[in-house]
Amino acid sequence: MNTKRMKPSNNIAFLMTLLLIFTGFFSSCTKEETEDTSSISGQWKLIAVYYWDWEPITLDYSQNDIVYDFKENNVLTVSGKIDNIDNYRGHKKGNYSYKVLPIPPSGPTGPDYCPQMKIGTTTHGFSFGWIFYDYYEGNAMHLETKKGCLVLVRVEEFVK
Repeated sequence: MNTKRMKPSNNIAFLMTLLLIFTGFFSSCTKEETEDTSSISGQWKLIAVYYWDWEPITLDYSQNDIVYDFKENNVLTVSGKIDNIDNYRGHKKGNYSYKVLPIPPSGPTGPDYCPQMKIGTTTHGFSFGWIFYDYYEGNAMHLETKKGCLVLVRVEEFVK
């Protein structure tokens, strides 16, 4: 029987390759497990709606103290003076589950791609950007719905 023995240097290289492969398998997380929600977590005040049904409008909700509280346990609590608003365009008061959705590895990318989150059973696009109103200038989260865009600012940054 003709058996060929590996040289010790080949054994070490082979073992190192196996070690790297198995380390990768056992230490990797799915993208879903590693999605960062730190930029979303916290209290956000709904101040406006940019458009609705693709018609340009600006609805000022800044006086209604509507707060979207994105908690780290993936619970969103919506509160505020909503009941007296005719034709209110945001989420109803209450608790919702939320989850930032992973960006598919082969999915859309680039400057026009909007990351997504699921609030309750509805998927929303979201982005961060600068806004300028008579009563506020600064960073905001734009929460895209199928019907329009809600504009939220961090509670601690909003002073009116």
